[in-house]
Amino acid sequence: MRVFVRSLGGALGLFLLGGCHHGASGLAVIGGRTITLAELSSYVSAQTGRELADVPSDLSAALFERYLEDSVVLAASTDPADRELPAALRGARVRELLPSLCPPPPPPTEAQLDAYLASHPGAASHGDRLHLRQLILPDQEAARTAHERLRSGDDFATVSQETSRAPNAAAGGEIGWIERGQLPPEFEAAVFGLAPGEVSEPVASTAGWHLFQVTERVGAGAGPDPIARGRALAALTAELAEAARRKCLATLAARVGVRVHCDGATFACRNPFEGQP
Repeated sequence: MRVFVRSLGGALGLFLLGGCHHGASGLAVIGGRTITLAELSSYVSAQTGRELADVPSDLSAALFERYLEDSVVLAASTDPADRELPAALRGARVRELLPSLCPPPPPPTEAQLDAYLASHPGAASHGDRLHLRQLILPDQEAARTAHERLRSGDDFATVSQETSRAPNAAAGGEIGWIERGQLPPEFEAAVFGLAPGEVSEPVASTAGWHLFQVTERVGAGAGPDPIARGRALAALTAELAEAARRKCLATLAARVGVRVHCDGATFACRNPFEGQP
């Protein structure tokens, strides 16, 4: 009887060991280290404040891929202790390691920016632009007097310095370049019909009475727009940096070894490094 029980216990032990081995592959293995569902659950909870089961599937999938990326960076570190960092320290360590493991690409060249703008025609487009300066007068009578002086040929900067109460009156009342949508409607109605050199009729506001002068005007889409070009440069820089980061992470993943098994996953589980250039 004891032999039978001992044999039964041994068989049961082997069965349990076999069952554990069957699920031991976990969600993924990175650099020889298994990432389990419980480990990911702790990470998701730390990031969202909710249990994995309560997080939308698409968010779980995105967090899983981010966790794999962080794990690849830590596995590529020359310090073995990085592989076993607690969840609270992982993010800061990854941010510290990433610039040395995956340096950012050089800034885009002018040729690259020109090519980007050519393939994204809306990136540098703009509407009518006016270069404005203004006076702010205390009352309607003062505004009319200033308006007459300007129409008679008095220098705008001089009238500004002598009569305007705008914060930039001493500098000639310069506002700079503006496009439609950047001014209150009543101001836009007063200025967008003006030709360069013309002065608007007085316009009232809670700050006083305003007079505007258009000093330059550029039609919609005409001429270079340095502001739009700067926005396009920022977008292209971010695009190139993200492409370089993904390529570098794929290289690190191939170096350290990544196997994604998705055992027990309740979301769209995949290997984010497959198919990367």
